[in-house]
Amino acid sequence: MTVAQKPSRKKAVTRSVRMSQEEHELFGSFCAAQRVTPSEALRRLARSAALLGPTYADEGRAEIVALTRQLRGIGTNLNQAVHRMNAGHVIHSGEIAEYLDGVRDAITELDRLYRSLCVRSHKRTKAAVSRGEG
Repeated sequence: MTVAQKPSRKKAVTRSVRMSQEEHELFGSFCAAQRVTPSEALRRLARSAALLGPTYADEGRAEIVALTRQLRGIGTNLNQAVHRMNAGHVIHSGEIAEYLDGVRDAITELDRLYRSLCVRSHKRTKAAVSRGEG
């Protein structure tokens, strides 16, 4: 039986961009100030413009970390409940339902947050490009 391999995350496609010397220098300074390579900065802009989602270097990062921590805690509690059930202990359905409600709420909130970050990032990038700032 063959196991399906994950698609490669290797960046194999290139896109060349021409710019003036001044643009090149200013973009280089921008990248240095952001502590990212020019390739990474351009990838982030491209992801945002294509609605592929923002990178979480700043905006929303704290919210995502908090929601992820909450989801991890719920998962840990659920895992403990399942272990107790497997060991023959009686677990009340209300307890399991409470854990599952927490998982659903956390996933719903993560989805809402992610979608809103994608849309906001896309709108900012689109506006910057239309003003000639992108």
